[in-house]
Order: sequence, then structure tokens, then C-alpha cells
Amino acid sequence: MPSVVCLGAVLIDEIFFCQEEVITATSNPAISKKNIGGVMSNIARHLFLLEIDVEFITVFGSDTDADFIKKNLLETGLSFQHSLQIDEPTGKYCAFHQPDGSLFTAACSDTLSKMITADFLQTRIDVLKNAEIIVADTNLEIEALEWLINFAFTENKKLMIEPVSVAKARKLSALDLNGVFMITPNQDEIYSIQNDVENKLDNLSMMLINRGVKQVWISLGEKGSIIYNGSNPIQLGVPKITIKDATGAGDAALAAWIFAYLNQFSAIDCLKIAHSFALEILHKEGAVDKSITKEKLSSLLTKYYHD
Repeated sequence: MPSVVCLGAVLIDEIFFCQEEVITATSNPAISKKNIGGVMSNIARHLFLLEIDVEFITVFGSDTDADFIKKNLLETGLSFQHSLQIDEPTGKYCAFHQPDGSLFTAACSDTLSKMITADFLQTRIDVLKNAEIIVADTNLEIEALEWLINFAFTENKKLMIEPVSVAKARKLSALDLNGVFMITPNQDEIYSIQNDVENKLDNLSMMLINRGVKQVWISLGEKGSIIYNGSNPIQLGVPKITIKDATGAGDAALAAWIFAYLNQFSAIDCLKIAHSFALEILHKEGAVDKSITKEKLSSLLTKYYHD
């Protein structure tokens, strides 16, 4: 039975690396790359490569992109046997990056994730009951997220929610979050979740904890990240690096954190190993490092944090 069940979208990523500073309202010269993407797909594939027992539950389309994705997942060995396939096009994530690798803007078209409904989740309840950790993204509809939160609370499961984007994070703004083990927003996403741009991050985090969340892990970009847990926040910086591609760094960080947590690393080492993998991904093109192993991941800890 899986230790982790990942619920969310699988997409085709189309990434454009602009060769000069982006100018709006005109065409920009760029080099493009096409990969399999989607937050939960990235997390599930990394967990599998790190030898974590993982089940990926998603919705596939019925086009050539879906065939390409399923063929790739089958070749890697990642289990997706409890997923759904419908007669719709595969979703796409299209991103435009500045010459320094930072994200300028992005758009996502996804008509499939809405099919992961509360009724659908009920049909997969045996798989969910056997998981130690459930990870979901906010590509899911509000009613599905609400079902998962209630399920996690009732069954005492560790549910982690990745907010994905500012717009999609708003789905969490009105929900009872009692049952959520961890939420992983960046600064803009936590403002969106709380519908509050005036308060400080520590106040917003305590508001989420008061709403039932056990831990709030906020990405601070080049300043690292901080985990609020209601008592002693854990903050960690990151060394300065040159970014090649910002795609998937947060997804890699969460996968590495889950790996470290399941392997009983200390709280600070979970954060260090998460940062280390995110930094490694920022050096590469694409969201998934197909060469990662648990031994290589552990070695990254000393590469980026020498103490």
C-alpha cells in the first residue's frame, strides 16, 4: 500500500525562455521547451524516484498528449492505476521566463481536474485510507478539497495542500481547515488564502493555524522559507545561486521534505534537504530531475549546507 497518495493535475508544460528582457504587448524572441508537468505530477514523480511508495491519482485526457504522458509514466514505473480518463484535451501550463530564469508570467488551461469530485474520491477511499500522507493541489475543485479535509480529520491522515497559484489559492479562503497537516504557500498565495494583504506573515500564519492547519510552510524566494507551527517557527535561508529555470522548484522542495519527514530527519534537516533539492532544480531546465536518487538527495545536504 502507498505511503503517499498524490492527488491533482498532470499537464503539458510549454516553457518559453525569453532571450531578452520581456517586453509586454509585443512578440519576444525565445527558446521553448516542452515537458510533462503539473504540480502533483512533479511531486509524485520525484517521490517515486526517491523510492517512496506513492500512488498518483489524476485525470487524463484522450489526446496524443495524454498518450505521451501515460507512456512516460508507465516507463518510469509510477503507479497511476486509480486515475481517470475522459474525452477532453490534456491541460497545458504555458510559462514565460526572463533571461535570468525567473518567471515573468504563466497561464494554465485545465478542464480535467474538475472531474476529481467528492463522489470520485469516495470510490478511491480504500487507497486513501491506506496512505500515511495525502498530498493535494488546488487544481481540485472546492468541494473535493473540502471532502479531503474532512476525510483527513476523520481518519487522522496527514493532508498537505499545495496552493499552486494566487488565483487557485483563493479556494481555501472560506474552508474549514481543521484536518490539514500542512499548507505550502508563497507570500502572495498566503495573502490570497486569507484575503488580506495588510497583515504580516506571522500573523497570517497564526490565523491559518487558528483555522486548524498544523503547519504553514511559506516560501520566501531568495530568502529561503519559514515553517510556522504555532510555537517555534523554523526559518532557513538559502545560498545565492544563478537560476537557469524556476519551473518546479517548489514542487521539488515539497517532495524532498516529504522524503525527509518519512525518513525521520529532524525538523531543520527536513527544511535543509527541501531547500537543497529546490536549489538543484533551479540549476536545471525542467521541473523533474530524472537522475535523482535518495543517495544523491542526501548528498545535496552537504553541498548547500556545510555546517
